[in-house]
Amino acid sequence: MSGSVLIAAGGTGGHISPGVALAEVLAEKITTFGFDTVYLHSLVRNKDNPDLLNPPCTVLWHNVPQLGGFRTILYPFLFLYPFLKTILLFRKLKVRAVVGMGGYSSLPAILYAILFRKKLYLCEQNCVPGKITRIFAKFSEKLAFSFPLAEGYSISGKTIGNPIRKRVIPEHLNIRQNENLHEGRKNTVNVLVLGGSQGARQLNQMILKAMENPEIANKYKFRLLTGTSLYEETKRKSVGDAEIISYANDMKPNYEWANIVVARSGAGVLAECLVFGLPMILIPYPYAADNHQKENANYIESQGAAVTIHSTSEDPTRLVQILLGWKDHSEILRKMGHTSLALSNVNAAYQTVSYFFH
Repeated sequence: MSGSVLIAAGGTGGHISPGVALAEVLAEKITTFGFDTVYLHSLVRNKDNPDLLNPPCTVLWHNVPQLGGFRTILYPFLFLYPFLKTILLFRKLKVRAVVGMGGYSSLPAILYAILFRKKLYLCEQNCVPGKITRIFAKFSEKLAFSFPLAEGYSISGKTIGNPIRKRVIPEHLNIRQNENLHEGRKNTVNVLVLGGSQGARQLNQMILKAMENPEIANKYKFRLLTGTSLYEETKRKSVGDAEIISYANDMKPNYEWANIVVARSGAGVLAECLVFGLPMILIPYPYAADNHQKENANYIESQGAAVTIHSTSEDPTRLVQILLGWKDHSEILRKMGHTSLALSNVNAAYQTVSYFFH
């Protein structure tokens, strides 16, 4: 297969990061997989996304009109003009295959593949398949899953793992973070709190309230990545010695520092925590589409690598209960760390590309 392959990685970071990970593999070994060039296709609004600031290949920027209100009636007309531009561009670039990473912004590339009979491949990051996956799975050559699908979904494909950027992957796969924890010693346990790029007020406030417990404050050291929008607010409300950080472009040092992660349960952060062998306390975003974060968290918990808190409030009671239960039982963290590492797939990007094109 000659010509070019295009990776449609548009919507949010959860779609962009694994798409860039696939592009890294293809850019490095493009002829091995039968193509001349690889392109990324992403929304103009994502030009400042950290994963696209230094991309492994050319990024084709585009816009897709969003549904809502009066636009819904006019949507076919609003969509048509940019889609025609997409068709002309893709034909010029000799796009022979499309990899859709999910999200509405991948729609133009997927429709191009279907209408012009190009090879279509789909990646699904979550345990609950998104609308794009559910609608277009029947048109795809192959479908790769990051995690097993939740009960009730029967879409054919292969579970491989979530593709991870090279710069995030640890140099050595181990669980050294938790091997130095021993009963009877005053070890400090490092807790990394991740609210995502947009932050999570619930997580931040829950942690700050948990730190009011003297046993928690004495045993655990907290580092909060608040998101830029919530940094000042969290810093102002913090009365303990928590380390408050607005944003980190390089996550590897933070994962290496941590013994435990408290986070939402998007597929990207789960995959990264797994490759670092980290036990997790997951607080799913309750308003995620199709409640997919709940199913992601339930899967990781069912395997023994996480404990899940299903809550919409800032009440720290359950979080405090979990941390106090682990305070003098480091063997729990070590066991969860081993399980976490066993669930990871550091080679998911290469294996996904090989599955699609070999």
